[in-house]
Amino acid sequence: MTRQLTAADWMDEAESAERAEAWPKALALWTNAESMCEGEQQQRCHTGIARCEHEVAVDVELASIARRILKIPTLATRKMDSLDFHEVAVWQVLEALRLAHRAGRKDRGE
Repeated sequence: MTRQLTAADWMDEAESAERAEAWPKALALWTNAESMCEGEQQQRCHTGIARCEHEVAVDVELASIARRILKIPTLATRKMDSLDFHEVAVWQVLEALRLAHRAGRKDRGE
């Protein structure tokens, strides 16, 4: 007989996913936990959801920069050298880093 997962179980799994930087998975787990939470737990879930939403947005922005500037189709590890290693010019790296820096400053409201 399997037991029903509690909000605390979902929150533990969400925190584990965050430690692995698996932001979409962590977001889904926090959302599941939130539906079962009350009181202090609910605030913890809201904080976790907000944190994961922010990190997902950062990953989307970085992937966009990689596609547009570095011509790298995905930042996902594909476990194949020909797909995971790319030759890029230093000026492309500089432009990509500048765009990422500007995005971070904009995010902080600077």
